[in-house]
Amino acid sequence: MDIFELIKQDHRQVEKLFAEIEKAKGSQKLARFFEEIEQELNLHVQVEQLTLYPAMREYEEMEKLLAEAEREHTQARILLEELKPLNPTSSEFQDKIEQLKDAVQHHVREEEEEVLPLVQQVMSDQELEQLGEEYQQAKNKLKQQMVAARS
Repeated sequence: MDIFELIKQDHRQVEKLFAEIEKAKGSQKLARFFEEIEQELNLHVQVEQLTLYPAMREYEEMEKLLAEAEREHTQARILLEELKPLNPTSSEFQDKIEQLKDAVQHHVREEEEEVLPLVQQVMSDQELEQLGEEYQQAKNKLKQQMVAARS
């Protein structure tokens, strides 16, 4: 599978989790969905930074988009950190989770409508397939590390 499909799968998973947290009632459910969102976003960011972003750095025309994507990742990390200590049933938590959702939606839209099409223009099909394999391998390895760290 090429890298675009893998990235889009990650995006759909996070969108699904945001929909779930919006419907969730009760502190425990909200906390659980937040934890899942945090894990998915952290995993996605790390995998992109290990695979897609280094490949993009090889192309000068990608620098501006790459810088914007990295700023958006930083913004998401800051919001995640601000959310951690909050009570999931508080209005402050709800406001911050909405900010995070908006930031992630903006990033997804830019990535799918601008970044990935440009990547597709400048890289060969073979490079895209190779990136897809690297992306999946990195994701699997990081998932295993996350599971090991929790046990």
